[in-house]
Amino acid sequence: MNKSTELTWFKLWGFKRYRYNKSVTLIELLISMVIVGIMVLSFYSLETFGHQQVMSVGRRAKVQNNLAYALEHIGKYVQQANGDLSRKAIQYYPGPGAAGATGFSVYIDLRSSDDATNRLTPSVFTDDGRIDYTLSTNTLTATCTANGGTCPFTTEIVTDKIIAGVVGGSTLPASPTSGFYVLVDPLGNYVDIGLVGRYTPTAASARLTNPQIAMKTRLICNNAPTH
Repeated sequence: MNKSTELTWFKLWGFKRYRYNKSVTLIELLISMVIVGIMVLSFYSLETFGHQQVMSVGRRAKVQNNLAYALEHIGKYVQQANGDLSRKAIQYYPGPGAAGATGFSVYIDLRSSDDATNRLTPSVFTDDGRIDYTLSTNTLTATCTANGGTCPFTTEIVTDKIIAGVVGGSTLPASPTSGFYVLVDPLGNYVDIGLVGRYTPTAASARLTNPQIAMKTRLICNNAPTH
């Protein structure tokens, strides 16, 4: 093969290899772009999912803390409830029946400012106070009314995370539709409380953005009739 022929074959073969290599590089570039796109979408989805989970956990914890504080507040005064068969320690509010109840009342013995010894008088009801736990829309409020004694507080918002609705004379069902369930023992010895709250109580429940929490307990007073 003379030099002219050899140069011609070299140019043709080099041109073919150049064209072949260029087409493979384009395919590889497209594949790389697809892989990078999939990776970016995957990382974005993971980041979004992680953010939603963290947000959901934080909101659930906030609602749980609100409801736990409410039950603790109620339990503190139910344990101090004072009464007998003539005036039960725990009653529906405005009472005495469950129908139309917006909450319940707890009677507690207060220290009278007129008593020089500043002592408690469980057998004397004239200096007792009444604490009303009532739900208005989404706010559970505790209000103390004194009757000769000194209240530990006047009005206190216990929680504002309760969904609307009071059900008197019933315990918390498996699928609650209201936020405040109250069942008072006929003798006034105990009260069953059910609370249902949401992060945004006026909005519909959503597992991640607006979690719903339900808690229930039985609270027993220490000074009430047993028969």
